[in-house]
Amino acid sequence: MALLDLLIPSACAGCGRYGDPLCASCRSTFRPAGAPRDRFVTADPGVVVGDALEVAVAAFAYEGVLRRALSRLKYGGAARLASPLALSAVPLLAPFIAERPAVLVPVPVHAERLRQRGYNQAAMLARPLGAGLRVAVADVLSRSRPTSQQHRLNRAQRLRNLRGAFALRFGARAPPWVVLVDDILTTSATLEACAAVLRAAGTERVVGVAIAREI
Repeated sequence: MALLDLLIPSACAGCGRYGDPLCASCRSTFRPAGAPRDRFVTADPGVVVGDALEVAVAAFAYEGVLRRALSRLKYGGAARLASPLALSAVPLLAPFIAERPAVLVPVPVHAERLRQRGYNQAAMLARPLGAGLRVAVADVLSRSRPTSQQHRLNRAQRLRNLRGAFALRFGARAPPWVVLVDDILTTSATLEACAAVLRAAGTERVVGVAIAREI
């Protein structure tokens, strides 16, 4: 747990009221990334189809309170937000993951960034997500080199930026079926790069889930 979580009393990341890192009222504002009634009628903004990555699904739209909460988790040291964010996503992600006897694998961060933040936000999300879905979690990937910031890059540029950035951890075995876990799904380039490493190592199927989709 980050030092800030130990020193500062719990306050809602959305409304600021003390007592809960993310209160029920603020969680109720989370909007699903895709509307189930529109599925098969129009492109679902919460779903991305990949190559080595079979498909990726996001639970919510990256906006409002959720956007602020994910930003505080990723950049503000608010590790305690991981559990309420992940558990909020469980009902939307459960039908997708339940079809596959898979292992959750968090997208890794480079050691330098891990030292700066004190934790990997994807790993922090994967643990409560795995508990809520009753799925095992295995940290089998590593980030072998740092990469430049990607928020201004398109998908092709992101894929080039991530080339050779991930590897299987030394001594780790690639699970047969993997569900990659990340905080935000944008172009799916990061998940695609991770999936390519896993497929090369023998994983048969790789899908991805994220808490939010940047639409």
